[in-house]
Amino acid sequence: MLIKTQAIVLSSLKYGESDLITRLYTKELGTQSYILKGIRKSRKGKLRISFFQPLTQLELETQHKGKGALEYIKEARVLFPYQNIHTNIIKSSITMFFSEVLSQLLTEQQPDEELFDYLSTAFQFLDQSDQVANFSIKVLLDMTGFLGFQPDDSTIDLPYFNMLNGNFDDNGLQPHHLTDIESNLLKSFLGMKFDQINEVKMNREERNDLLNLVIEYFQIHLQIFKKPNSLSILKQLFDQ
Repeated sequence: MLIKTQAIVLSSLKYGESDLITRLYTKELGTQSYILKGIRKSRKGKLRISFFQPLTQLELETQHKGKGALEYIKEARVLFPYQNIHTNIIKSSITMFFSEVLSQLLTEQQPDEELFDYLSTAFQFLDQSDQVANFSIKVLLDMTGFLGFQPDDSTIDLPYFNMLNGNFDDNGLQPHHLTDIESNLLKSFLGMKFDQINEVKMNREERNDLLNLVIEYFQIHLQIFKKPNSLSILKQLFDQ
């Protein structure tokens, strides 16, 4: 069955002497893996290796068989050409980080148009914005809504965030609770729009601590989730 769909590249892996295996999150088919025969040596084909960098947004045609094996891509084109997401050192580090994160989170993901559109919009914002220090925290917290453990903002008037229960309460000395300062920073991201992310003022230490806590929150609610290897690189980049 020939299917045309939008896709976001999650990861790519060299295979053999000239092939590439790429994992894509598609709008119509969910997460799929494809083998690209000869793409690393061919310069004349319709598919180019540059199309399959992490987080690249594509439109593709695939002869989908749905038998659980590697699929084949017939044609592909870049749907949203990034300006600097792969050349700016900060943005490329964020890209590496989310390639790792999404490769963990979207392993068996079924089609979800709302999630796909959210990710597409998020990465376009990353490419177009000049200030992205708070981007990773915002997107991770937004992702909790799609994954079923979004912080309960109906309890936002209470001072301490309980990471185990996913709500705010007044038991600050109990395990799995953020401090009042950490909780207030977390609150500032809830319901935030992308054009507001620079309104949260944090120094490097506060930002790194909050990012660590959000990663820990994922690990509490998703036992298979591991701290991304690229996290240490990402945390070194934001000095302000």
